[in-house]
Amino acid sequence: MKKLLIVVAVTALNGCALYNAYMMTKYDPNEYRIITEIRYDALQAKTYCDDTDTSRVNAVNLASKTHMFTLYSEHVPKNKDLITASTELDAIAQGLANQYTKPTVSAGFCRIKFGNVETAADYMQKVIGARPR
Repeated sequence: MKKLLIVVAVTALNGCALYNAYMMTKYDPNEYRIITEIRYDALQAKTYCDDTDTSRVNAVNLASKTHMFTLYSEHVPKNKDLITASTELDAIAQGLANQYTKPTVSAGFCRIKFGNVETAADYMQKVIGARPR
């Protein structure tokens, strides 16, 4: 009898795990496109960090795009993890853009922050791409 209960419990737990895996948010090509654009923009922007004016424009544009991504993802059902990740990504980008309100921003700081955005977007891209289609 104990063995039967153990088999039923294990089967029920596995069934719940499978159900949750399939009930999570499905692959969304728009989310994937936006996060890919954010990653690409951050990658390209790192090459212009020696020019303060260009990097200021790049930082503001990237902050705008990450904020739009946060707004896009916040009302998708069963998407809590991506909402949290997109909010944190947006905070990094907003911090970079806000730094450019100060008179001087070093090229090293610029490269590090754009690199942080790129790395975070890369991880998010992998997670979004791995969702069931």
